Amino acid sequence: MRIVIQAFMGSIIVHALYFGSAIMVGSIKTSLYKPDIENAWEQAGALQNETVFGKVISPSLYSLTFLGTALICAIAITSYNKIVIKKRR
Repeated sequence: MRIVIQAFMGSIIVHALYFGSAIMVGSIKTSLYKPDIENAWEQAGALQNETVFGKVISPSLYSLTFLGTALICAIAITSYNKIVIKKRR
């Protein structure tokens, strides 16, 4: 049971790092963006009237990635424990 809890905690950490890095990259790109208004004025074509921020992914896909990452973490934890126990003997 301890390995399962550790695996889920590892999966939570991996997903938090993923979402945190995506938010950080987006905010950095947004803060550093400088539009070229003069060039855009000369090349005005069909303008969009809708803006899309981000992308939509099914929540079931997130649950599958969460469980898959937890499985990988569980395999890594058990492998590490076996290696450490072998070295101690």
